[in-house]
Amino acid sequence: MDQVRTGSARASGIVRAARTAGYESLRWVASAAVLADGGLAWPLTALPGSPVADDLYDGTAGVLAAFTEARLSGSTSFDDHARAGVSRLRRVAAAARHRGDVPDLSLYTGLSGIAWALATWADDDSRPVARSLVSDIARLAVSRPDTGVRDLLEGDAGVLLTLTSLGRDDALQAASALADRMVAGAHWPGGEPDWPAGPGIGAVRPNFSHGAAGIAYALAAASTRLARPDLLHVASSAGRRLIRLGDRPDGSLAVPYLVPPDPSEPEVSYGWCHGPTGTLRLFVLLDRLRPGQGWDRAAGAARRAVRLSGVPARLYPGFWDNLGQCCGTAGVGELALDRYQETADGRWLAWARELAADVLGRRIEDQAGVRWSHTEYRASPPELEPAIGWMQGAAGIAAWLLRLARLHEQGPTAPRLPWPDRPSARR
Repeated sequence: MDQVRTGSARASGIVRAARTAGYESLRWVASAAVLADGGLAWPLTALPGSPVADDLYDGTAGVLAAFTEARLSGSTSFDDHARAGVSRLRRVAAAARHRGDVPDLSLYTGLSGIAWALATWADDDSRPVARSLVSDIARLAVSRPDTGVRDLLEGDAGVLLTLTSLGRDDALQAASALADRMVAGAHWPGGEPDWPAGPGIGAVRPNFSHGAAGIAYALAAASTRLARPDLLHVASSAGRRLIRLGDRPDGSLAVPYLVPPDPSEPEVSYGWCHGPTGTLRLFVLLDRLRPGQGWDRAAGAARRAVRLSGVPARLYPGFWDNLGQCCGTAGVGELALDRYQETADGRWLAWARELAADVLGRRIEDQAGVRWSHTEYRASPPELEPAIGWMQGAAGIAAWLLRLARLHEQGPTAPRLPWPDRPSARR
């Protein structure tokens, strides 16, 4: 009984600390805002002269998403900063319409991510701007020169997700043309599709951010809205190739980081970007669209790989030196919370707490607030300047900690922040 009480007290303490650190981290994020044309924007770091970004990965759009997460947790403390961020993104969206060059349309580094952040905040100022921006993205997606980049993070796949998820009927023709371009850009080794890492690059990074997993996810997600089963067929074929590349004798599944391998790079990674944390999202989506075909087994095997990897321990120099959404512990923690909300299995919530305990133990905390430094073991000193944004910085880590606390309070049916490349919550 004493052990049970001790365990319960420890769990409660982690949750309280996670909630406090989440809010204190967003206080630090808010304080880092800088005046920009239209409102407030956010630099990459708090160092003087750090470049300002407006995108979902590093900048204003990602910070707005974090403030939306705080709203879901019942806090309006950051609403003034959020509204100033919305005002800034409105100005960016308006300027894109009148630019002489072709703007970046991508999900994580361009306009598609800005549209997502505005749609997710969803007030009277942001909602119509998001709708108008998606229409602009649809027009530009088919009229601009083809960049040859197909991936989820910087290329066609993220734009396709935006058009089919947020776009009205007028965006669907452009979405279909974009999907055709993605399919046409595939290579078919062994009769299964894959996509090169970029124009003129022979190697592939087959996982979620830059490879077949993310591209196939976008095609599968688009197949229903576009009424195109051919896209789902291509996505399923890509999924089968990923399983073949990643299956392990122990029943886990981790697709290689790079194909063919490069001795200077890791054999496998485990985060959202290049590992099973992200790639399993394709399998989850395929299982919903084509149940009973073994995709649930593949998703489970990918989760097993992450659990067996040793994360979040630093097993050797260079392994698990990142705490963020893209490459690190917060992204893995989202996986754990997703699975808890899908299954109500408390073991996933317990693992999320253990991940949070590790993240909390690595925080920097002072009067300015809370933030985190990633490690680059090849640099001297190895501690990097704390980042601000969603995918690599305090905004994304704080958002995950607040989600963890909310699920403890409200259970598996708690509201969840919509995210463009994550399957919707199943109730």
